[in-house]
Amino acid sequence: MNPILNIAIRAIRVGGKIITQYYDSKNIANNLEKKKIKNYLNQIQKKTFIAIFSIIHKSYPEHSIINNFSKKKNYPNKNKWLINPLNGKINFIQKIPHFCLSILFQEKNKTYLSVIYDPIKNDLFTAIKGQGAQLNGFRTRCCEYNQYIHNTIITIYLTGKNKRKTYLYMLFLKKILQEKLFLRQTGCLILDLAYLSSGKISAYIGFNIKYSYIIFGELQIRESGALITDFTGGHNYIENKVMLIGHSNILKFILKKTRDINLKS
Repeated sequence: MNPILNIAIRAIRVGGKIITQYYDSKNIANNLEKKKIKNYLNQIQKKTFIAIFSIIHKSYPEHSIINNFSKKKNYPNKNKWLINPLNGKINFIQKIPHFCLSILFQEKNKTYLSVIYDPIKNDLFTAIKGQGAQLNGFRTRCCEYNQYIHNTIITIYLTGKNKRKTYLYMLFLKKILQEKLFLRQTGCLILDLAYLSSGKISAYIGFNIKYSYIIFGELQIRESGALITDFTGGHNYIENKVMLIGHSNILKFILKKTRDINLKS
């Protein structure tokens, strides 16, 4: 096994144990105030990050290891680890078993390795640049377009408050609901990207999505054969914060709808 991947897997499983212990401990959704819930989540994420940090630092003390929510963004080291200790916080608090941890390794600001872990289902999604994507050690591919497009499952997200993105979101929903498609919003953005790379869902559509989340699944998406575009089929999805993700033929189907929207809006 790739030594960097081996360390990443070991670290993320240890982090997963901590998350699972807190998940199983008690129901806090109705017992704590909003501010206390936020502090509680911060405590869990900090403890999880420290555990992951310790394992990686022991093997690679010269590398930078960064919490995804750190305010410091400029690190001189060419080798960087990005850690997201918990994505899907509302699901976690509400005892909905759909959340994940994720680790990313970059060399010279280019993503080399991605690991996403669902500690409840024990699903481990991995990808190494140029070596494909895997789920629990088995090679995965994204869903391809076929004549059963009307049985397609699409996840669609709108985050934050942005009038322009909300307007596009509503126009798109009006258009896409005319088709017999299944729309989902599961509450765990990063895990859904892993689901797309493993063929569990067919397409991912995001409005006003921060790249700091997408980056954890980007390598897995590309290694599974999927593409990422903006609302017009271009490559400005980071700047625009609007993205379409899926197999090229599925994106062609969706882009026919979005191009009409762009002409009208």
